[in-house]
Amino acid sequence: MRPSVRFGLGLAAVAGLAMLVIAGGCGQKSQSATLTVWQTYNDEESPVFKEIVAKFQESHPGVTVNVERIPFNGAEPKIQTALTTHTEPDNARVDVSFLAKLASKNALLDLGPYVPAEFRAEIMPVALESCIYGGTLWGMPDQTNGLCLFYNKTLFKAAGLDPEKPPATWDDVVAYGKKLTDSRNGVFGIGLSNSLWWSLPFFYGYGATFLSEDGKHCLLNSPEGVAGFQLKVDLYRKHKIEGGAWRSGGIVHDQGFQSGKYAMILNGPWAVESLKKTGIDFGVGLIPAGPAGTRTNVGGNDLVVFRSTKSPKLAAEFLMFVASEEMQRIWATRLGQIPVNVKATDAITADEHPYLAVFVEQMKTAVARPQTPYYPEMENLMNPEMQAALDGTKSVKDALDAAVAEIDKLLAGGQ
Repeated sequence: MRPSVRFGLGLAAVAGLAMLVIAGGCGQKSQSATLTVWQTYNDEESPVFKEIVAKFQESHPGVTVNVERIPFNGAEPKIQTALTTHTEPDNARVDVSFLAKLASKNALLDLGPYVPAEFRAEIMPVALESCIYGGTLWGMPDQTNGLCLFYNKTLFKAAGLDPEKPPATWDDVVAYGKKLTDSRNGVFGIGLSNSLWWSLPFFYGYGATFLSEDGKHCLLNSPEGVAGFQLKVDLYRKHKIEGGAWRSGGIVHDQGFQSGKYAMILNGPWAVESLKKTGIDFGVGLIPAGPAGTRTNVGGNDLVVFRSTKSPKLAAEFLMFVASEEMQRIWATRLGQIPVNVKATDAITADEHPYLAVFVEQMKTAVARPQTPYYPEMENLMNPEMQAALDGTKSVKDALDAAVAEIDKLLAGGQ
């Protein structure tokens, strides 16, 4: 049962703000205009997004929003091609890691003049941070996420563990994992993915910082960073409770969890609904704490306005509408996703949305990725070195030092 929400009042408030923004204070009541929006939502999300678009059009007489769905994995090259051919839309949904690159290429509209400070204050700070590059606001989050610990309650019971008590620390994970692992039958305590993004909770949980304050140096090879990634390596090589989910040809973490091969994995809120459909008895807990506490990374997507738009005020208003308290209540309760508007978080109760409530709590400890045009390249430089450490062909320190040296060259402009 969804919480009772009075949508009418919120729509009126958003519509009122819209008219002020669109009319520029001149008393204009409607505007004849068309927005083209490229979106990358999945099959569950797209119908809800269409409903939000319809509500926007209802509250903006004379406005038409043309929505084109594009493949998530093909969005970046499509947008880059459109910018080259001058066929970009007014608005688009982009991954948080792509926003800084677009902003650095002068492709986006500076939203500073269009988004009031009081509205920015409603947005989850760590999500809003993904939209800021060089001190300028270039987008508005429409979706934010992080990781939590998923665990198989059936396997916990079979191992004599309390199915209502997920491990609170990484030491607990090791202790639980030894009870859960049955390598002869291909069952392991935990399965982990290997990429920089999926590894950030280990770095952050040990107190590592990604970049220096001036953004010129990567700090993931600090003593804290080395200790954090050493833990991930030790789960596989020393404690032998990680099932090699990161290995080429291995059972990937989410598939292994669904098949009962991994008792624990890290995953995001996007996995909840599909797991519920499988009938697996699972729970979600906070990421186990390291010396710096429990920490998660941040993913998600942002809506942006291209600077070529002929309707900047209207395009900016569309972003605010999607991120408004009203629409984020719909988004969260219908799709079980984290609302980016903090005023909508009261719609997430532990009784009605137990899994989502854990993610909302976890996001309080989230650490945003640095906004840099080079983040994808950083992943590409870091991932093979982390793989070498997991394989045992390099020490963790040597692997991280090698990756950081290349990242620093990248940041200095030496490709």
